[in-house]
Amino acid sequence: MSRFQATLLALAAVGLLAAPMAALAQEEEADPPVLRLSFFMCDFRGDNGEAVEEELTTRVIPVWNALVDEGRVEQYGYFYHWWADEWNVGIYTLAESIQAIIDAEEEAGNRLEAQYGDGPSPFFEACPHHRDGFYTMGPNTGMDRAAGGS
Repeated sequence: MSRFQATLLALAAVGLLAAPMAALAQEEEADPPVLRLSFFMCDFRGDNGEAVEEELTTRVIPVWNALVDEGRVEQYGYFYHWWADEWNVGIYTLAESIQAIIDAEEEAGNRLEAQYGDGPSPFFEACPHHRDGFYTMGPNTGMDRAAGGS
């Protein structure tokens, strides 16, 4: 066997060994994101609603926009119900892992405290009770249709 043939054989063997690792890396990249849902019981009587909206639009969302721009999370936002139970406000966070969400939440808190202090928050005054859950995203209409959808 010539030196050239031996080199080609060695490269082919390396390629065969690297293929499963590349497939594994693609599988890891394809892991579905994690969704955190936080639900709150909020009282929006009086001026509470306006104060909360002001806080969210001028303070909270800009901090989370920066975290999205930095790649720490994919999305963050609020939703409100028209007809449901007493858990009337929700926050969603979408990221690659539970730890990414926890880290982003801590960083957001640090940034908000650095900018605005740790005084009372209109949101937490109006929404004193909450519960959290972490979920793995399943099949959805936003999935790549070329990957088997129609």
